[in-house]
Amino acid sequence: MNVNPESTPGLKSRSIAAFGWSAVDAAGRQGIQFLVTLILARLLSPAEFGLLGMLSLFIALGGSIVDSGFGSALIQRKEITEADKSSVFFFNAAMGALMALTIAAAAPWIAGFYRQPILLPLTRVMALNLFIGSFGVVQLALLRRSLDFRTQCKASILAIVVSGVLAIWMAWRGYGVWSLAAQALVSTAASTALIWVFCPWKPIMRFRVDSLRSLFGYGSRLLASGLLSTFFDRIQLTVIGKAFSATELGFYTRAYSTQQFPVSLLSMVVNRVTMPIFSKLSHVGGALRPVVRKAQISIMLPTLPMMFGLAVVARPLVLVLFGAKWLPCVPYLSVLSLAGALWPLHMTNLDVVMAVGRSDIYLRLEVIKKILIVLGLLATFKISVMAMVWAFLIVSVMCVFLNMHYTKALIGYGTVAQFIDLAPYAAVAAFTSALAWAAGLPFSHWPPLQLFSSVLVGVVSYPAICHVLRLESYKFAVAAICGAFLSRARSESDLNAPRIGCA
Repeated sequence: MNVNPESTPGLKSRSIAAFGWSAVDAAGRQGIQFLVTLILARLLSPAEFGLLGMLSLFIALGGSIVDSGFGSALIQRKEITEADKSSVFFFNAAMGALMALTIAAAAPWIAGFYRQPILLPLTRVMALNLFIGSFGVVQLALLRRSLDFRTQCKASILAIVVSGVLAIWMAWRGYGVWSLAAQALVSTAASTALIWVFCPWKPIMRFRVDSLRSLFGYGSRLLASGLLSTFFDRIQLTVIGKAFSATELGFYTRAYSTQQFPVSLLSMVVNRVTMPIFSKLSHVGGALRPVVRKAQISIMLPTLPMMFGLAVVARPLVLVLFGAKWLPCVPYLSVLSLAGALWPLHMTNLDVVMAVGRSDIYLRLEVIKKILIVLGLLATFKISVMAMVWAFLIVSVMCVFLNMHYTKALIGYGTVAQFIDLAPYAAVAAFTSALAWAAGLPFSHWPPLQLFSSVLVGVVSYPAICHVLRLESYKFAVAAICGAFLSRARSESDLNAPRIGCA
């Protein structure tokens, strides 16, 4: 029986509220972090950013093992008990301690591998991050499960402000790479502590192996997938740091993090909400496909023009935001921006696979993708970093097709249908990006004016063309924004209206 997801009791209103708070959380966190990064990029050298990038693989692998897929399993499971939650909590804490000790013990080998003595103490400090973060895994999963992004928003923004201020002060005082390490450590500690203060759930003294075993049936494949994804997503950083230099790795990480800012902002807003919603609707026949379609088009509506536009304004953007010392990262940023335009497609299609409980397919996809990544690295790492970046883009395109293939098998929404839905938005985004590039050409001698003119033309022309063409998702977005403003206006009018009788 087909059921309209709009009619699911309370889900629509909760989803709207979740999207709103997720947007505030993402915009607040990413915006503040980006401002902090701008200041740190002026105070620190590319090599100092590269040093921390060398540890990315080891810390990220440890984080995946600490979670072990149990966070996603708690979100996906229809019903969970107090024993389930507490058992996962104590397991995560134990794994956090184990991973922290393991990476700290491996610090001499890591420093020797890169021939960077400073990595010995730096690795041990960063390893502590895993242990601290393990105490908030269950609470964050439960907040996501209940679509409570308001609590996460408060905790994360406060943590980023505190850690960002500390990092800037330390960088200004000459602490170098230690300012970046302190920022990561304080951010994790503060957010974990605040989650404990704000979240009503606390563990009870109960640990059941049966609870872990039942959750691990789903989570084990996600753990394997997460390890594969983490390893191969960051192996590129390891290869660049080993084969080239910390400075070259710093240029790459600056390009990658800049490209990720708009992508992760939009993905964080949508995908943190879509996974729980998709999971709730996966049991309702025929309800998932229209929701997936609407979510995907909605997130690609702003993603495509932003990423295409970022590719064409990379040079003036880097000069204005980070300074001339970061210019070598411009070619990387332009190509990575094209790959970033595909990132929401990866996330939405993978959310479908996880929501329907097919972690076996998720693992299979990850294995295939990682084989492609290895082949790309082997073919290009002896050539140049730029060749590796182009290989990353090619592999990204191939992986999108793989994800869409399984989405068609699971809910009947495949490659052809998805590309037909997205084609008008991609065409308009490409055209407006070309206009933006042309608008900036006369001012190439003055980067601030070049950036301003390009952005202005892009911001004005994209919605104007969408409006003229009456594109579906654009009309939906405008209606949603207008509805939100009207609703707020009515609420304020009601509050200001004269009251009669007793309050």
